[in-house]
Amino acid sequence: MELEIRRQESTGSGPNTYVETETLAKFELMDSAPVRGESIPIRLFLSPYELTPTYHNINNKFSVKCFLNLVLVDEEDRRYFKQEEIRVYRLLENS
Repeated sequence: MELEIRRQESTGSGPNTYVETETLAKFELMDSAPVRGESIPIRLFLSPYELTPTYHNINNKFSVKCFLNLVLVDEEDRRYFKQEEIRVYRLLENS
């Protein structure tokens, strides 16, 4: 089982859209397949990575999104994928 943090940047609009995906981090969570129905808690600290805030459709020309991508391989070497968007934002510091 593997977990990846990915950043997807898209620029342009319509048929001229350019999408670039970058893998920021990759972790191997388990060396074997989990048992069906098993729950595996994961704690992932994001501070070591240079994550930018999430931007959605700035003037319909630009967007930045971050994703967690989970890859699971079973006993027969079949691969299952689950991708979930995460929203990253900055907190205002109190003076």
